[in-house]
Amino acid sequence: MADDVDSLLRLLSRTQRLENFPRTGWLGAGIKQPESVAAHSWEVAVVALWLAERSDEPIDRGTLLTTALLHDVGEAMLTDLPKPVKMLLGDDEVARAESEAAATVLESAPEAWQEAVEAYKKRSTPEARIVKAADRIQMLAKALQYDRQQRGDVARFFEGRDPEDCDVDVARPVLKRLHEMWESGEWFPADFD
Repeated sequence: MADDVDSLLRLLSRTQRLENFPRTGWLGAGIKQPESVAAHSWEVAVVALWLAERSDEPIDRGTLLTTALLHDVGEAMLTDLPKPVKMLLGDDEVARAESEAAATVLESAPEAWQEAVEAYKKRSTPEARIVKAADRIQMLAKALQYDRQQRGDVARFFEGRDPEDCDVDVARPVLKRLHEMWESGEWFPADFD
């Protein structure tokens, strides 16, 4: 039992770093103090649950939440690599580094956790595809929030992204609505009025 307890505490010490690491795409857009990787993962989990409730496919909620919460866990070692760094390294090298980092962070976690992260990278399960769609939805919603707060230039997050270019049927109308809101300048206030 002591080894299990230490494994959990080691995992926490590693993943706690995610609350301090900013999502670097926002930094490149001029946004000061953007969301953390941990905050992003939590919001992705909420969106993924919403999508799963509306999906025609049978979705395992445990696998879905595991995938959503851990999809960026390798960033606890790598940080959120900026897009120019990923382009310089190349897709294969980035994928290798992300897989190795996730395996290191999750070394004493259940094997299913690492499998969920790998499935996400490959989009090989319905749960992984929903989480990938949720990741995109969360990013665009956050871009709208930052834009309405006049915190930076987020236009690049909408450019060249077709809402129909999504392999999760239930996500397409959400993506379409996000693009409409971008075009019209709409977003919701951050209060409860």
